[in-house]
Amino acid sequence: MKNEKKVMVIIAHYGLDRKITKEECEAALEPGDTYNIFIDFEAGNAKLGELYDLPFENLALAQQRKFLEIVKPVLDENPSAHIAYFGFTPISIAFHFGYLIGNTHPYTIYQWHHKKSTWFYETEAPYDGYEFMIKPIALPQEMQRGKGNVVIRIGTSFSVDRQSTNEIIDNPENEFDIELFKPDIDSLYSQKNIGAVVDAFQEVLNTYSNKLSGREQIHLFISSSVGLPFALGTRVNTNIYPFIQTYQYDRRQAPKHIEAILISKEEDLKIRLTEDEKNEADKIRKELDEQLQNRLKPFIKAITGNKSDNWLQTVCGTSEEYQRVNKLASASWSKVIDIGATSLKDDSIDLNVKNIDGGFEYIEKTNTWSLDDGFLAGLQKRLAKNKDTDLMQAGRLFFFHESLHYSKDGHRLTSEIANGIGQFPKVIEEADYQADVWALLTEYRYGCMYQPEKLKKGMKEFFCNAIDTAVETMWSFMDTGRELNSIQIRSMNRFINWYWQWVLIEDLPAAAKLEDVASILFNKPAIEFAGATMELRGHKTFYKLSIRQKGNLQLAAFVNNRVHRFAPATIDDIVSGFRSLKGEKIKSGLKSFQVSV
Repeated sequence: MKNEKKVMVIIAHYGLDRKITKEECEAALEPGDTYNIFIDFEAGNAKLGELYDLPFENLALAQQRKFLEIVKPVLDENPSAHIAYFGFTPISIAFHFGYLIGNTHPYTIYQWHHKKSTWFYETEAPYDGYEFMIKPIALPQEMQRGKGNVVIRIGTSFSVDRQSTNEIIDNPENEFDIELFKPDIDSLYSQKNIGAVVDAFQEVLNTYSNKLSGREQIHLFISSSVGLPFALGTRVNTNIYPFIQTYQYDRRQAPKHIEAILISKEEDLKIRLTEDEKNEADKIRKELDEQLQNRLKPFIKAITGNKSDNWLQTVCGTSEEYQRVNKLASASWSKVIDIGATSLKDDSIDLNVKNIDGGFEYIEKTNTWSLDDGFLAGLQKRLAKNKDTDLMQAGRLFFFHESLHYSKDGHRLTSEIANGIGQFPKVIEEADYQADVWALLTEYRYGCMYQPEKLKKGMKEFFCNAIDTAVETMWSFMDTGRELNSIQIRSMNRFINWYWQWVLIEDLPAAAKLEDVASILFNKPAIEFAGATMELRGHKTFYKLSIRQKGNLQLAAFVNNRVHRFAPATIDDIVSGFRSLKGEKIKSGLKSFQVSV
């Protein structure tokens, strides 16, 4: 059979300002051992003092691409290959690499001896009388229900201080310590010792899967030599442990630990629906199509049937209202098309397509919209929590917004142009804001014609409720039932823009008119959030949402020709609101800023 003979693959995995050479790996092999393949795998080039600020997610993406290019083909070609691992990287990088390798190949861990400055796989204890022994681990014996965080601390070089991890994870539901009675930087002097720690880790993972299956995320803190994290990573199966957050440590920093690489299974980010939820999504899809055919198309025909100078005439009920509103619009607003120039009047919803990456898709060739079951079920779930929001209104605002994007006479975000548009966050932010305002004002005219009861309590309540409905639709694309660890910066800006406008509209007098609301809508906020750690993933920039960065967080806004910048007392509400996907917390943080402005 093919690949019957024993194959040894040396992997030199380095990224700490020091190359691991083929010669030093060869010298570390036992006499008589031979290798067939040497893989030089550089995973960055950082100095020890730089680790705390490394862009770990970028390094993980680069490592994954490189693994697929040069390591996976070798292992696939040699399924019984034995790996000789030489590692000199940050701990989270080594753990991630082990995760990529998986548990299908046997391995030997070679480590760097800190006193002898040489590679070894077996050596003597760090000092006479040293005894390697793992402290007993307290494991739950009964099933524990409910969500929450699980903390695992593994200390072989040094003990991991509980207080330092509690600064990051407040009140975890479960905590497990895998530590030695005598931690030492060279405590893992044999394969047996490494194996004992890995087995203890596996025991904790088994407890997690069997007793704590409802827990949301594992937070992993490791203090050890590099070989151990690699070995630990090989035990991670994201089908069973879908979210494991690793950390980088620096005793000089505050906090001492910072989020590094999140090991996750991307497919698990998509909510798995029950049959009832799928049936409900079917029902919503049909209701939205009925609304499109029986309400929106006649509406479009009615408001665009007469010749108009610009789109604002189509959304204003009277010529007097138009005159008052039009005075507030800049020239760029007057050049926007009206809804009759979009394809929406000819569109339909495909009732058979139910699984769409990204939540939805517009097929220009057939003028059809495909809506994902998860998007529809998630949207209904979010809107059900707010009595002032409306599912059918959410559908209208969604179609209005997207129809302006897709229109060739509008934003012209055809599939060719839209592909990769996330590389241009400022451009898409402007287009999104214009489409949002255009949709809200179009929805106002729809309400006047078909749902006047929505306007009985006043103009500002109508628009506040409509904005809430629109923003909940935005959240539904991100809501997987878990907290957010990070958010794309352009997405955060869009949310902040609309919560800022919501607060301004809420502050209008009770008798506010359309022009009062329009004066706010036509002025896109100049407001920014800063201070959170940023990272680049592909061409997209993200903020990491750590609530422990409070001392660095600030807001700045350009209002009434003045720059305002400060850290409001409730800035943590904004971060917490984004982490938990709760708009009310974000509004609270912005209100305190607006009071000062």
